[in-house]
Amino acid sequence: MKLSRLEFEAIEAVQLAKLTRGQPQPTSAFSAVEKERELHAAILAECKRRGWIVFHGSMAHATFRTPGEPDFVCLAPPIDGMDDSAPRTFLIEAKTRTGKLSPDQRAIHAWAAKLGHTVHVVRSLAEFLEAVK
Repeated sequence: MKLSRLEFEAIEAVQLAKLTRGQPQPTSAFSAVEKERELHAAILAECKRRGWIVFHGSMAHATFRTPGEPDFVCLAPPIDGMDDSAPRTFLIEAKTRTGKLSPDQRAIHAWAAKLGHTVHVVRSLAEFLEAVK
């Protein structure tokens, strides 16, 4: 059976979620991830658990992406219990503890901000969860 990269990452995310279920989530800069791939898998698993649509490009094929493009575009429903709440879109850039934004990423983040959008830079699943509250 042949799997696409997206299918492989989804399976990987589920496995990571099973391994980390019930464990405390990182809450400080010291608990930021060492490998960005682990954070990507955890974010994918959380979005899948919530039933969100996630656009996520392959980390292995950066050339197929727009320079500076955020790692994730997450489409979420309106906030429960708020009648006037609109559907939500989150732009997420995942980085390791020491990862830095490239010049292209900084430019996209600034342009997005000028247009009224925020690109959230997260270094742990806890920071992702805070960003999507």
